[in-house]
Amino acid sequence: MQGKLFEECIVARSHLLWERAGGEPGHENEYWELARIEVEREVRAALEGEKTNFVPPHLTISQRPVRHTA
Repeated sequence: MQGKLFEECIVARSHLLWERAGGEPGHENEYWELARIEVEREVRAALEGEKTNFVPPHLTISQRPVRHTA
């Protein structure tokens, strides 16, 4: 499951998780992975006809966690 909207959902969710955790740097990959898992689970459930709270993001984000690759 990939695509621009999916990526935007992950960015928004990871930012939300980061903010809720206090916004400390150094755990960007953890927030990104957790967000990816959550969004993927919600999208899959929605596609299977389950009722979810999934809403694609329409947020203006001033600072985003950045996914670092090794």
